[in-house]
Amino acid sequence: MLMIKTITVWLGILVGLMIGVTSPALPQAGNAAEGKKIFSAKCATCHGPDGSGNTSVGKSLKAADLRSADVQKKTDADFYTQVDKGKGKMPPFGRVLNKTQIDDVVAYVREIGKAGKKP
Repeated sequence: MLMIKTITVWLGILVGLMIGVTSPALPQAGNAAEGKKIFSAKCATCHGPDGSGNTSVGKSLKAADLRSADVQKKTDADFYTQVDKGKGKMPPFGRVLNKTQIDDVVAYVREIGKAGKKP
């Protein structure tokens, strides 16, 4: 009986290792501190420094409040694509920002969402 349990444990470990080796790598999380710098330079004109969209340009374009639960429900991939390709009145930034920079902006938008939550 002890041998069966030992074999079962080892099989579990081997399967876990195999899954870890064959699974695609998880996306690298961006650097929110770097994302804040980029956001300030490229996004704050419309979305505001706090992400609220409460700027004259943001109001005229009906920019999303990045702190809202609806916006924060989006996946990182959705955010990435929207920054990269643009959407609606939002222009694409994929030609001026590289992948790492977009990942950084996405990380910062997540931080904005955490900061904007009400207790």
